[in-house]
Amino acid sequence: MASPASELQRESDVLEKVGKYVIINKIGKGSTGTVYLSHDPYYRRDVAIKVYNLEEDTDADRAKVSRKMFFNEAHMVGMLQHPNIMPIYDAGEENGKYYVVTEHIQGARTLAAYCRPDNLLRVDDVVEIIYKCAKALHYSHGRGVIHRDIKPSNVMLTIDNDVRIIDFGIAIVNDSEVSRIEGIAGSPSYMSPEQVQSEELTPRSDLYSLGAVMYELLTGFRPFRADNLSKLLHQIVYATPPPIHTYRDDLPEELEHVVAMTMQKDADKRTASGATMAAELTRVYKDLRQKYDSLDNQEHFDLLRSLTFFHEFSHAEIWEVLRASDWHEYRDGEDIVREGEIDDRFYIIVSGKVLVQANGKPIGGLENGDCFGETSYVRGAKRQASIEADGPVTILRVSSTLMEQVSSACQLRFNKVFLRALITRLQNRGAANT
Repeated sequence: MASPASELQRESDVLEKVGKYVIINKIGKGSTGTVYLSHDPYYRRDVAIKVYNLEEDTDADRAKVSRKMFFNEAHMVGMLQHPNIMPIYDAGEENGKYYVVTEHIQGARTLAAYCRPDNLLRVDDVVEIIYKCAKALHYSHGRGVIHRDIKPSNVMLTIDNDVRIIDFGIAIVNDSEVSRIEGIAGSPSYMSPEQVQSEELTPRSDLYSLGAVMYELLTGFRPFRADNLSKLLHQIVYATPPPIHTYRDDLPEELEHVVAMTMQKDADKRTASGATMAAELTRVYKDLRQKYDSLDNQEHFDLLRSLTFFHEFSHAEIWEVLRASDWHEYRDGEDIVREGEIDDRFYIIVSGKVLVQANGKPIGGLENGDCFGETSYVRGAKRQASIEADGPVTILRVSSTLMEQVSSACQLRFNKVFLRALITRLQNRGAANT
């Protein structure tokens, strides 16, 4: 379990304080600034503080852009309040340090982690993520804000499978007196043709970028690739990306149509709004859900995603574990594992508590997120302890035989996490093997 912010060790080079916020530790660094972890005692929440390195930057032009980005984000404090947009709580300047305060999400990853052909999300997961992004963009566009830098690294995925669009530093805000960052600003691979050509931008430019992100999440490849920027920009304006079915043939035509419509060269022919795109994705999602899994399995996935045991797993890996498992509920006092038995399953407690007994005597207990069944690593070994439900318990029973059929990456991840949990438990409690 992750330590509370207040218990983390401070690095030696970390600032003591920024504004009214006491700094706990440094948690990231980018081209325009450093991100720190703090805790807001008034609202009782952890926050992330991005401190712009304006004074440290020796490049005057870059420092000028960073300053504009700061004022852009500061202008939007409290403006965008949507569940799928990272909220900006506060902003300020103190002793030459410009900072922006946002929500801090423990364990979140950006979509950049899922843009490789060997680590793609399930198709229905991609559709759900892009649906949430489209709804969030429809909301921001309705408030006169065009993001202008939609890309995988600016969309965060939380451990409970939720989405946050981040970094409005180069956004265009209607009726804002804040200086705009003019010219080509953004990430070239995801820019719309009109953005590349420095034309007037509309909300449909963001939808193009979102379509490019969806293309990459589905295939593992960017729509356009070139060995220099000039060629890349030329492709964006004049070329057509390879059809998605050339990379994979298991996607419905309706989904490929949605991506193609959002990436039309002519903005007037593009999907009209985020709401329209979301509605189209809803229809595709319903068909995919029927194809892939029942609603029960989606609920099972969501529960596993929230467990500490699965925090390091990719979405695809969790689905692999689910397919190698069964879901079982036990009543109070019911035996889960009996001492002396032989079976090949690993067990992960999804909810509830269990009692551990050896030779008829209680030796400890386990609760949700804990695992047992390590004797399955030794073929034919007998269980050395009994496990009994202490109240209603839900267990994920993972077959070691079926786990041999999942990807090697998933097997390695599972073994690493399971054995680490076992070692920690033995060190802390001295419990017998189960």
